[in-house]
Amino acid sequence: MKVILVRHGEAENGGGLNPDSGRSLTQKGSADIEKIGRFIRASHLKVTQVFHSPYLRTRLTAEILSSQIGFEGEPISSSELSAGASCSDFLTCLTSFSNSDTILLVGHNPDITQFAAKLLGNHQFSENIVFQPGSSMAINVAREKFDQGQILWAISPDLIDM
Repeated sequence: MKVILVRHGEAENGGGLNPDSGRSLTQKGSADIEKIGRFIRASHLKVTQVFHSPYLRTRLTAEILSSQIGFEGEPISSSELSAGASCSDFLTCLTSFSNSDTILLVGHNPDITQFAAKLLGNHQFSENIVFQPGSSMAINVAREKFDQGQILWAISPDLIDM
């Protein structure tokens, strides 16, 4: 199974009347996610399903990515991807997919970093993995154990000239 992890794009500053869950993407955040979407499309991974946290910035990120990669389904909101939730709880959802599927998850830091470390088989990796806003990592992992995965690619939108 391929799991594409994406940290939401750059978000508006918090504060004011808007709760954290209602923060939108900045113009740069939207543009960065468009670049990541084009990169994913060029990688030739065919995304089976897109999931995101219930927060506005992750939903918008998932919608932009879906458009850029030509995903025809509807991105699904999952509370297991909320900020502060253990993305590891999301593993039970992934067991319903096959090893030939590609699943795209949009989440928050540090949760997405810790989930990447889990899929790679070593929680200590999380100290060495950095998910800046809009960054993405694709991991090939067997759904039978969700561990000891291999990184296919890891990219920041600042490194893409598409």
